[in-house]
Amino acid sequence: MQLANSDALQRWSTADVPQANRLGYFADALSNAAIPVAIDSADPLTFGADVSFASLGAIWVCKASGSPHRASRGASELTRSDEHKLNLIMSPSSSWTAEHRGLFNLSPGDVLVHDSQYAVEADVRSPFDAITVGFSDNWLRQWVPNPSTLIARRIPGATPWGRALSTFLAELSPDFVLAPPLPFSVLADQVGSLIALAASGLWRATQQYTPAVRSLHERIQECLVQRCTEPQLTAADLAASVNISVRTLHRTFAVANETFGSKLMEARARVAFRMLTSRLFNRVTTAEIGRRAGFLSASHFARVIRQRSGRTPLQVRHAVKSDATESEFLPSLGCPRLNNS
Repeated sequence: MQLANSDALQRWSTADVPQANRLGYFADALSNAAIPVAIDSADPLTFGADVSFASLGAIWVCKASGSPHRASRGASELTRSDEHKLNLIMSPSSSWTAEHRGLFNLSPGDVLVHDSQYAVEADVRSPFDAITVGFSDNWLRQWVPNPSTLIARRIPGATPWGRALSTFLAELSPDFVLAPPLPFSVLADQVGSLIALAASGLWRATQQYTPAVRSLHERIQECLVQRCTEPQLTAADLAASVNISVRTLHRTFAVANETFGSKLMEARARVAFRMLTSRLFNRVTTAEIGRRAGFLSASHFARVIRQRSGRTPLQVRHAVKSDATESEFLPSLGCPRLNNS
């Protein structure tokens, strides 16, 4: 367990200052903890808020709660920002609106991806609680090669990966750094991986399985079928064969709700199943069949066959061969021609 010094956690509370100074104090707290902002409107007679901040290595976390208000980042605040930062802003229980290269109505659990280089206005019309997780543009590029696909976007909390991301952010409070269960680097990596998965979901939601995508998908599958028995086959190898980028290959699979890895294993399993149930290969050991099908180890081969058929390779070989068994085991994907060489 990694323990953080209590000095790493900073706190501000408007309860510590006179009522007349609270709006300015809150603005200064947010500026020190996250990025420079201005409080444009709030009830000065009733306003109250608390802010806490902590750094977790590559990322930082700010938690704020308090009274309704309007906040913004205009020209003055933009010039006071010393570096380019990206922020995930999420309220677990409050609805709010934001103007950030577009108008967003955000429900509890929705995540706004904010870019510190652009102006923003936020309107919080009810008592609020919010978590902001910030990081550099370079750090995000480790997980999302093109961050522009996420900037000024809403990640809906109702989507599967959006829900996972917002749930994790809600638990990632600054108090968490006093006794985190995992090293900071692991927590940061978890945030990065969830962002990447949420980004993938957003991308798929905007894509359609058009005739052009279908044609490319079929070309990729045909090439995969022909090369699946190569033990060292990679996504880059397959992409090069089809003359597309690796990213395009992965995206094409994603539109079809597939992955390169799953389709590769499926193709190799089909080849192995055909060998196991063919008389031409009666004298070939099951281990050799696994090797010829492209599996790197006999144990992995046996595990994949069992997962797909409920039987070991030897049991498949001895089973009654029927069209129903093969149809149930093998989805509709082509298979290379077999020979006994």
